[in-house]
Amino acid sequence: MTKRKKQLRKGLKKTLARVVEFKRTIANYDRRLPPVLSTPSMIGQMEVTAALLLQLFLPRGAISVGTHINVAHRAAARTGERLTTTAVFKRMRNEPGKRPRYVFAVDARVGKRLVGDGWVERAVINHPGAARQR
Repeated sequence: MTKRKKQLRKGLKKTLARVVEFKRTIANYDRRLPPVLSTPSMIGQMEVTAALLLQLFLPRGAISVGTHINVAHRAAARTGERLTTTAVFKRMRNEPGKRPRYVFAVDARVGKRLVGDGWVERAVINHPGAARQR
């Protein structure tokens, strides 16, 4: 019996929860600002969540890289709060002469409170170090 390779299907999702630490806040960059999650940190967690989902379906030696983001930061997440990000695979986008792009809907929440949402796009590349990391 041959082992069937997993396939990425529309609607598959991944979640990732992390506590908001001071180093992830905008106050870490400027103490005059409040200790709330910075937009780049929120986007970074969204990107990692999508990458972790996609990685499950990639061949050895391949990784995904971010190629496009469209995200809104809608509410604050304070130091000590648990931020949960979700990535849902939506579709593949193909353009002539370019690598296929994997499009994910993403959101970030503290409990039921929406902190941010939008979409991220990723492309697959071969990376020499990726084979050693598995």
